[in-house]
Amino acid sequence: MKRLFLLFFIIFPSLSLPADITSLMFRTYTVSGKDFNQVVDELKQRLNEKEDTKVLRLLTISEAIKARGVKDFPNYTVILACDPRGKEDLLVRIPFMSNLVPCSIAVYENPNGSVSMTTINEMPYLMEFSKDLSAQDRRFIKRTYSDLRQVLSSLGKSKAVRTNRKRMSELMTKLRGVSFETSDTIKSVSFEDTKTLLKASLDGVNMNILGVEDIKRDSPKYSFMLACNLTYGEKILREFPHFGTLAPCRIYIYEKPDGSVGVGYINIQTLIKLYRTHLHKDAVEVFEKADKDIKSAIKEVKGE
Repeated sequence: MKRLFLLFFIIFPSLSLPADITSLMFRTYTVSGKDFNQVVDELKQRLNEKEDTKVLRLLTISEAIKARGVKDFPNYTVILACDPRGKEDLLVRIPFMSNLVPCSIAVYENPNGSVSMTTINEMPYLMEFSKDLSAQDRRFIKRTYSDLRQVLSSLGKSKAVRTNRKRMSELMTKLRGVSFETSDTIKSVSFEDTKTLLKASLDGVNMNILGVEDIKRDSPKYSFMLACNLTYGEKILREFPHFGTLAPCRIYIYEKPDGSVGVGYINIQTLIKLYRTHLHKDAVEVFEKADKDIKSAIKEVKGE
């Protein structure tokens, strides 16, 4: 992880880490003078104007949370978009990249009535996986996010990034030895059986599967599940709405050359380290519980 921040200086030598890490890890565009539904409709329309940025799925998070009796949750929708040609080859080779492609845009209402649209900043992830990605891979992802940002900037305005070198040093110390990815291997179970069993196991720990994206149906097969627990989501998104760009959790499964099945998802302990100052103790506990739930579901599939 520490090379991520060192590479940041190498690639952007005139910059230092933002005082608020969210300015590095996320890009947010704010719209004023339009209501929430209007922003969502316009964003969908503009995304669908290009094949590479088209909308794949709309997740009305706030409606689902309100249906559970939480009436004061603000309007919140996650748009799963971006379907560039060639993504299958990338994801089979570097499975973690399913956290970047397709793209997630969190659209949420602010207390002052404005509407924000947040997506992840792809650069830290490209830096972390720099040894695995070819120059063509990096161009592919950068182009995808450049197209996405063009759409977002046509609707809203983003804030200028403030920098702070002391904060950079503190974060490098904190993040030594951690990784963006949690991964495991399942042996003696076929890909299709792994997918079926994992879905059932996740349901059993109240990690609801909102959808399954079958990226590659022939060998080597690759799919990812959109998993969430709305009780967890309410606590986290209320405090830190940026997290909709990583929600629902993408749990990816893929065939390995030796016939085993790989399973992975974003490292939740790293997220806690990165964003602890933004999260109340209860939200941190929710993150840790979600991590344990996913790991227990994987262990059940492995027969442990």
